Amino acid sequence: MRLRLALLGIIALVGAGDAAAHGPATAIGRAVEAFGAVSVSYDPASVVSDVEAGGFPQISGPNPKVAFLPASTAQEIRGGPDAIASEIALEAGLEGTLVVLVGNRLGAWSEDIGEDRLAELVGASSATPAGSPAARVESLVRSVQAEPTDSGPPWGWIAVALLVGAGGALVAFDRAVRRRP
Repeated sequence: MRLRLALLGIIALVGAGDAAAHGPATAIGRAVEAFGAVSVSYDPASVVSDVEAGGFPQISGPNPKVAFLPASTAQEIRGGPDAIASEIALEAGLEGTLVVLVGNRLGAWSEDIGEDRLAELVGASSATPAGSPAARVESLVRSVQAEPTDSGPPWGWIAVALLVGAGGALVAFDRAVRRRP
């Protein structure tokens, strides 16, 4: 019992440290708070103007979510834009996909698209020739929206097939038993 309480205390302290690291004074913390109410988070220190960012709620809809962040956000966490996207998604409890622009660098996190495929989409959008940062974000958003999502195995159909197979096996067994003299 004491060990369990000690572990809970340690977890609480670690969690409190993480929360303080990304509080409302940080760009990550502000994005986390914003996603509680909107699908697009905009930081005025971003390289994208508020006018450019203002059209993204209509472009992205509810998925993917989009965050425009200043380059200084990269100093808040190691790992680049993808790690920042992952951290925001984790802290905000997001579902679906998150696209971030950190300075001029694109990143993304998704629970619907495989990691390798998402990296390909980010790379292709990052390489858009002569595109403004907002145009590259829009390219990535549209690519994400066009991507089929991983829905996992069709468990409902698998269960039906198993039930039908089991029923057929029972019928066959019953017939075999009745035919015996």
